[in-house]
Amino acid sequence: MKPSYSVSARLRFCQRRMDNRLIAYTFGPKPSAFVTPFFQSSTLKQRILMLQKSETNRWAVVKYGFVALLTFSLFIFVAACEDQAKQEVVNNKEITVSGQILANDGKPLPGANIVVNNVERGTTTDVKGRYKITVPANGTLLISFAGHKSQEIAVGGKTVVNARLVEGSDETAGRFSGQTTAPNRTAEKLTAEQDKEHIFTVVEKHPEFPGGMIGLTRFIHENLRYPEAAQKAHVSGKVFLSFVINTDGSFQDIQVLKGFGFGADEEAIRVLKAMPRWKPAMQNGKLVRVKYNLPIKFELEDN
Repeated sequence: MKPSYSVSARLRFCQRRMDNRLIAYTFGPKPSAFVTPFFQSSTLKQRILMLQKSETNRWAVVKYGFVALLTFSLFIFVAACEDQAKQEVVNNKEITVSGQILANDGKPLPGANIVVNNVERGTTTDVKGRYKITVPANGTLLISFAGHKSQEIAVGGKTVVNARLVEGSDETAGRFSGQTTAPNRTAEKLTAEQDKEHIFTVVEKHPEFPGGMIGLTRFIHENLRYPEAAQKAHVSGKVFLSFVINTDGSFQDIQVLKGFGFGADEEAIRVLKAMPRWKPAMQNGKLVRVKYNLPIKFELEDN
């Protein structure tokens, strides 16, 4: 009986021990809660790489920042250069500019000179004071007329440029350092070679009446005779003359651009022919023939 009891007691002990283990496994803490899950290969590889990676140096951060700033600055510089290049192309583009040149009283100025600054290119206005010329989009027009103050007008990309000139002397117009030619010798016939010489409309140094604009005004005032027909009709106005000044200061191809009749046109031509030789124009250090426009004013004196 003793052996049978011993075996039965041992079996009950083992049963209770097994029950305790099952209860502890069911309701107790899991063993995996205290263990890092290294069994996942991706997580394990990532952690090993992080453990082997050295700490980032502050100097490296500064270098990275400097490189980024330099790259950004170069990008801005290149973009600015491209914009400037595009703007220069636009500014240097040739455009056609037209307009009308008027006197201070609102009347057209035929024969006014339109010159592109720093470019040997120019034109003159027609009988209605209108003109047309091709210029750079960022160019500047120099507008002048005898007996009037010159004007410089920036084109600024505009295709229409009008101007109104005020009467008066222009300090920069018509200056010339040559010698005065012999007077009272005008409208001489040129030789065949002289007649083939190019006639300029734009020159570096303009022709000049002996004594300048003051001398020209004085000469016209002293020699102009008011036509009788104009006096009887009580009319006044301006006669616009166009002529070529030769290299010897004589005149050629005198034309009336605009007149008002009553004998005034003929009187203006007579006074022009009576003038002494002008100081001729110069271009590139040489005497040249040039087309010139001159207004002669007829005005009745108040009694």
